[in-house]
Amino acid sequence: MRLPLLVLLAGITVTACGHANPNEAQPLSATSVAVTTAVQATSGDHPALTVGADSDGQDLQLVAGQGLIVTLEANPTTGYAWVLGTLDQAVVKQNGSPEYQQDPNPDGMVGVGGKSVSNFVAVGPGVTQLVLEYKRAWEQGIEPAKRFTLNLTVH
Repeated sequence: MRLPLLVLLAGITVTACGHANPNEAQPLSATSVAVTTAVQATSGDHPALTVGADSDGQDLQLVAGQGLIVTLEANPTTGYAWVLGTLDQAVVKQNGSPEYQQDPNPDGMVGVGGKSVSNFVAVGPGVTQLVLEYKRAWEQGIEPAKRFTLNLTVH
């Protein structure tokens, strides 16, 4: 009885170690996410604009095709996340979902915060307001804990 079980386990192990499907999504490291975000948000002669919380409420000028990377403090262990509140996607569109980058944490520490990185790209001429809201998805009808706003003009 042991021999057939060993043969079966060996077969499963070999099958599981087979070559990955090239069309299958591969896990991303923090480095590959950062590189992907930077590459996606850059257009030719106009490098992506990178902004943080200190840019809240500012007016920004973009050129069609130019990227915009917004990095804001976040801590998903609290249940809060930055979500898109308002944006005219005919002028500027969100490019993928926000990526979370955890801050370094001391051994044994849990619940350490990090940064939420949202990637946008200017699509066509116009004016729009980008509003990101820091809230819990299950709390309906409650004001967000924080709000981040940019006034965007695309030429």
